Amino acid sequence: MVNTWEVTHSYKYDLASFCNLFTGSKDLIELHSEGYERFKDIIEDRQDLIKLAKQMWAGGFDPRIVLVSAFDLVDHDGFEVEKLCTILDDEEKKKRFHDYYVVEEQLISEEVWKDLDSILPSLSEMAKYVHKNGFLSYWQKECEPKLDERKNELEGEVGIYDVVSEVNRLLGPDHQLPLDTLTLYLSKFSAPFGTKLRGQSFLADARWGVEDIVPVALHEMIHPPFSRSKIGEIAESLKDDELFQEAFGGQGSDTTYNTPLRFLEEHLTEGAHVYLADKFGLIESPLEYFVKHDDGSHVVSVLVYDHLKKGPMDRFESFEDAIDEMIEEGILQTGDLRKEYLRIYDEAGIEGAF
Repeated sequence: MVNTWEVTHSYKYDLASFCNLFTGSKDLIELHSEGYERFKDIIEDRQDLIKLAKQMWAGGFDPRIVLVSAFDLVDHDGFEVEKLCTILDDEEKKKRFHDYYVVEEQLISEEVWKDLDSILPSLSEMAKYVHKNGFLSYWQKECEPKLDERKNELEGEVGIYDVVSEVNRLLGPDHQLPLDTLTLYLSKFSAPFGTKLRGQSFLADARWGVEDIVPVALHEMIHPPFSRSKIGEIAESLKDDELFQEAFGGQGSDTTYNTPLRFLEEHLTEGAHVYLADKFGLIESPLEYFVKHDDGSHVVSVLVYDHLKKGPMDRFESFEDAIDEMIEEGILQTGDLRKEYLRIYDEAGIEGAF
């Protein structure tokens, strides 16, 4: 049975995503030029918030990911910005934010949390400022009707893709998705990012087609493919590899994969999701995709994809087992990544990024 897709939208995630325009990123402004021009004067009136957003962007975080993550923990799904921002303003509720992302999910360290905690009041001010200066009315009148229209279109298009079964087969019995339903939140302002929300929910840009949305669903449901403590151990073993270092340092300025653990987790997940998207027939040339995507920095993803194509999932119960095999065979080993990377591209007759 194909998993059920629920397609919806939420004001709070568009409010959060819009705040990324304070970074001044040329790529983001180009992607969201209509919205940016509409609110350009309002954004430029707050140089303090622009300065904060630019500092976050340069440090590997951005207003969008923090605000989306915070609002995801707030049950309120309406338009009352004060309710949304209580998780940023109230010390007791802020603890829930800390415990989920630092303790339960282990996505950030205590050290990073201390830095993040100090700017949460300013991010709350940013969201309230945008909300109170016309964004709610703009979203309700101009964005929501288009999101409703796109929702109706996509419900029929994504329904044939059984993401849950494919992901569960890959992850194995110890890392199963518990539900047979996926919830897709459409956003006017999330591009170029897809974002995992709690449970089996994710955020994707409404302009994307199934060839983008289904791979994002695969990707976000795979995260993390196994325990982050083990991924961290593997990252530690690879961090001195020359190609790993070169790819890590060559990421674009908009990256949030700013630690070896986050970088490797993204690579493992990317390699796995591209393998599954390829099975669905949604990626025309996976190896060329890796060259173009994220400045070609996903070098470990290339190795993972290549190994999965050789059929280890016919022998093993889980993706984790396949990664263990790559380590045992010396594929994921400091000093050998470049050799394996070049071999794959040479055999395919394609020029790699490195």
